[in-house]
Amino acid sequence: MISLPDDFVILKFYELGFYPKYNKFNNVYQCSCPICREGKSLGKKRRCYYIPKNENIFCHNCGWSGKPFKWIKEVSKCSDNDIIKELKEYVPDAEDVIVNREENRPTIQVETLPKDSINLSDKFQLDYYNSNSVVTAVRYLIKERRLDTAVNKPDNLYVSLVDNVHKNRLVVPFINEAGVIEFYQTRTVLNRDNKTKPKYLGKVNAEKTLFNIDKVSSDHDKVYIFEGPINAFFTKNSIAVAGITERGKSFTQRQEEQLNNTLKWYDKVWILDSQWVDQASLVKSEVLLKQNEKVFIWPEKFGKRFKDFNDIAIACKIDEISWDFIQKNTFEGLEGIVKLSEIKKYRNQTYLN
Repeated sequence: MISLPDDFVILKFYELGFYPKYNKFNNVYQCSCPICREGKSLGKKRRCYYIPKNENIFCHNCGWSGKPFKWIKEVSKCSDNDIIKELKEYVPDAEDVIVNREENRPTIQVETLPKDSINLSDKFQLDYYNSNSVVTAVRYLIKERRLDTAVNKPDNLYVSLVDNVHKNRLVVPFINEAGVIEFYQTRTVLNRDNKTKPKYLGKVNAEKTLFNIDKVSSDHDKVYIFEGPINAFFTKNSIAVAGITERGKSFTQRQEEQLNNTLKWYDKVWILDSQWVDQASLVKSEVLLKQNEKVFIWPEKFGKRFKDFNDIAIACKIDEISWDFIQKNTFEGLEGIVKLSEIKKYRNQTYLN
């Protein structure tokens, strides 16, 4: 199959896509998807991308993926002959375009994800891999942990069955301000991997970015910072940094850029695991308070029973943890230090007993 010339693909992308624009930063074209129309987000977000480097068009909302010829045909509802006729002024032997059509096996050719990642929101792909035991296990984990219904979940989750590093793991994409996957983190799923491999892994040789920054809304003046992305699924305007050290904040240069520019005007609140059950979280919380940060300190009623927000959501069968609950338990400065001292006393007594 020959490649369509860029100028023709770009012409059709602007003609057929809704609200198209060009992102010079990474040489990617974006539009609101004309296939799924992106629901209530039509015109507000542009989740359909044409990546000239890969000769690929992909929608992060509905998971549609394919070569430009396939996209143009589906969106325009034109026949092969109609497209070939229009192509002839660009490609003399345009009939060759339809030779060796793409095979039916559904794959996603987006280099920002692990190799041959499967979009777990795409019915076509799920139907194809319906009998695969790994895909079944990942889907079970997602449902069990309410990741498919959580209020602040990313638009899509993935799994790769072949990637050398991230094989058979849940893939959580980190989508940047431009709506492009810039980083990802993966989590073990299979029991044998839980015993022998790290629970969480990030994209190899890539700089960490902020998770879910694309979903932060200016309708709320606060942004909630979690360590891990999965806990950020359950509160609106939540992001995640994919880990901090016991010395407190430790952002990458790219995360610093996102925090200081995109999130510059937001009031920031840190939400770590329960200080009642996690010693590392207790230490990190105290360091953050001494760095003049606002920190969510777990109330005793919840802190002794649950480790994190995902645990609360599962136990209470809810998909959203409210801002009011966070606000009531957010502290800074000396008041926060005093609160933590009460937890330290409890932990010391428990340890001695």
